[in-house]
Amino acid sequence: MTVSGDDTAGETGRVELRIVLERATDAPVTFTAVVGGREATVGVPAGATRATVVIEVPGVRRWWPRGYGDPHRYEIEATLRAADGTALDTWRRMIGFRSVELDTGRDEDGSRFVLKVNGTAVFVRGVNWIPDDAFITRVGRDRYADRIGQAVAAGVNYLRVWGGGRYESDDLYDLADELGVLVGQDFPFACAAYPEEEPLATEVAAEAREQVARLMPHPSLVMWVGNNENIWGYHDWGWREELAGRTWGEGYYLDVLPRIVGELDPTRPYWPGSPYSGGVDFSGRALHPNDPAHGTTHIWDVWNTHDYRHYGTYRPRFVAEFGFQAPPAYATLRRAVADDPLTPDSPGVLHHQKATGGNDKLIRGLRGHFPAPATFDDWHWATQLNQARAIAYGIEHFRSLKPLCMGTIMWQLNDNWPVTSWSAVDGDGRRKPLWYALRRAYAERLVTIQPRDGAPALVAVNDTPGPWRAELRVRRVSFDGSARAEVTLTVRVPALSAVTVPLPPDVATPDNATAELIVADADGGRAVWFFAEDADLAYPRPVTDVVARPVRDLHGGVELEVTARTLVRDLAVFPDRLDPAATVDDLLVTLLPGESVTLRVRGATEADPAAWSSAPVLRSANDLVIR
Repeated sequence: MTVSGDDTAGETGRVELRIVLERATDAPVTFTAVVGGREATVGVPAGATRATVVIEVPGVRRWWPRGYGDPHRYEIEATLRAADGTALDTWRRMIGFRSVELDTGRDEDGSRFVLKVNGTAVFVRGVNWIPDDAFITRVGRDRYADRIGQAVAAGVNYLRVWGGGRYESDDLYDLADELGVLVGQDFPFACAAYPEEEPLATEVAAEAREQVARLMPHPSLVMWVGNNENIWGYHDWGWREELAGRTWGEGYYLDVLPRIVGELDPTRPYWPGSPYSGGVDFSGRALHPNDPAHGTTHIWDVWNTHDYRHYGTYRPRFVAEFGFQAPPAYATLRRAVADDPLTPDSPGVLHHQKATGGNDKLIRGLRGHFPAPATFDDWHWATQLNQARAIAYGIEHFRSLKPLCMGTIMWQLNDNWPVTSWSAVDGDGRRKPLWYALRRAYAERLVTIQPRDGAPALVAVNDTPGPWRAELRVRRVSFDGSARAEVTLTVRVPALSAVTVPLPPDVATPDNATAELIVADADGGRAVWFFAEDADLAYPRPVTDVVARPVRDLHGGVELEVTARTLVRDLAVFPDRLDPAATVDDLLVTLLPGESVTLRVRGATEADPAAWSSAPVLRSANDLVIR
């Protein structure tokens, strides 16, 4: 049985149930469905094995993605009865009413890629999802809930289930339904050529039909995607020559799969690949499959060959993959690696590196930003911080281009092994510094400072369905805390929009680029802009006062009050260095001299301030430069 519940024209929701019967006898039966207080019954004649029942529900409440409204769901119950009324089988599940469409129309910048839910354009703040464990039987509903909960807490509204993984269990999609998290599902073809001959062709079609029918009732599922990087691979990676005319999967992505989706799930959009540019432009010119101006794009030159500021050269329509590596949390690494001494290139650490040449790329990525790390602890902290900086830099740039760019799907949320990788949450479920940076960069209301016409400008991004009146205090400040220039701005940002505001020259122009920064404070959030890279800045040696207090409540733990006596950039506390079970509520906080922050550490019992006051527990960007 399949359920389609996406027709929400006007105030009436429409549910269509298609039934396929497995019969033991040829007797006539009836099929009854109930949803939203409405009931419909259809008779199935003797010997018939297929039937359809349609229910229209007036005045439905729509299912909305998180941040746009309530993800309201309805229970549907379907019952198969014998001619005498005896119930033979009953089926129940939760469904939602919503519409979804994909706007890929042409404009002066190329081709749009805009996801619309209930007619509203949604900026996708996404993450790529991979299998959460190498042994999939260890992933149950609680584990899905933990991981999706971490995504939601980081401001994520979209999970892309990557084509190199698997169709996940119903628990993932059901939790996404409940939480209002959008899901894009790749068909499981990734980074390879697939023959289109038998026996594989029939297997591909059968599996696709089964999975489309299984997953289509979930309102969170909003897009089917044919493959991961296969069209791009055929175009750019030498496959065409090596295949020498043999099939490679094109027929699946452009014919078989869209036909199956069109038949079984006609209310959802299908896109042939990730990345994919639409094949041809509106004049019939062939497009490169990874053209940033059209459709979806993957950006991997940054991780592989370029500095992360290269993200700023892109003007993409929708970024479906981009990532940067860092090692896992120290406690995760130490659980998995027993090397003595522990070094960046000790055997166990290298074995737990997920990319060929990954450690070399980590060091290359630090160049120009930080000095070469002197110790393992410095390497661990510097590469984690650089990952957080790189991804935040990319996301904030892409979001500042709204509505030109309407989505970012960071690679990746999770991991299935305790490795150095691109994840925000490591293989043991611990949050890396990237997770905290992601939470800031994916805030529904974001203030960021971006380069515009050779000078820093303020961009306010509003992803909420209501207008935002942002009051901002913007200062150019010396590292000693003295104000050099200041302006108060009132920025009105319409719903689902972004507004760019030039800064006055006295705020935007430094007297000393190595010893000043811009600080923009708004609604409890802070954006900062430094005029040079860390390695070139005249950082003071960081000085902080730390007060530690036990927390006497249900959750326990320790409260840390950290007061900066100097500028402290990207203050971080790593409680897992003291207790592997401990977690902290915030990270990467920049403080001016005299400012304080209170951090809550759960799972910790250590209340001696000395334990929290120095490396490797207490870190900052300053101490990577000042030694």
